[in-house]
Amino acid sequence: MSTQDSFLIDIKNTSVYLKGSLVLSNINWTQGPDENWAIIGNNGAGKTTLMKLIFGELIPLYGGTVHWFGNRARDPIWNLREKIGYVSAEFQESYEHNLRGWEVVASGLFSSIGLYQSVSTTQKQTSLEWMNFLGIEYLKDKGYHQMSYGEARRVLLARALVNNPSLLILDEPCNGLDIPTKEMFLRTLEKLVSTPTRLIYVSHHIEEIIPGISHVMYLKGGQILEQGIKSDMLQSEVLSRAMGCRIDLKENGGRYWVTGVD
Repeated sequence: MSTQDSFLIDIKNTSVYLKGSLVLSNINWTQGPDENWAIIGNNGAGKTTLMKLIFGELIPLYGGTVHWFGNRARDPIWNLREKIGYVSAEFQESYEHNLRGWEVVASGLFSSIGLYQSVSTTQKQTSLEWMNFLGIEYLKDKGYHQMSYGEARRVLLARALVNNPSLLILDEPCNGLDIPTKEMFLRTLEKLVSTPTRLIYVSHHIEEIIPGISHVMYLKGGQILEQGIKSDMLQSEVLSRAMGCRIDLKENGGRYWVTGVD
């Protein structure tokens, strides 16, 4: 078999144990090069563990395999990390350095929390271009600790994008955001659909699935319950099975909304 194929992530027969407990069981999933996925499940379904597996932080149980970016060979983990951006509320809380906005973004060029290297004129310009693309250029000289919670989240999004990653993982990225700020953040994400970067969006809120998402996976109890094209997955009966209660869904303007729960 050729070592090259057409996929971003390919996971086969993979299980993961953490602290002696089975957290993911027999995961089989492939993300194609033109696909943006939403990973949906209740708290404790295994979503964050799956993201850590994709990010290379966890190793599957013997017999399982994870391959990245069309390569069946095993790349050094630092090569993979250069191609994957990561945004989460947890990461935001751990970013303690009070840098200016553009410096936070530039720190992504070095995969560092804080900025310890000199930034070239070209690197600074790249950072500012991403801030401009995301509509947050007004934050370029604002101190990170002086930003609102939502402003800081969008700056960290620019930081994750500054290396032009092939894949961007968004792990519960709207946690802690109020409704207006969340909607602003989701509109910002929609801009990424026109770029080469593909998305994995992790949540348990259906209304956060932006129109640019093409596929949906449901995780339940550490297993894949359903996966497929978004229009097939975002049906009331499928969502109800995944969440364990009767849920009514309605589509409006390319987004899906819960209209009833029993």
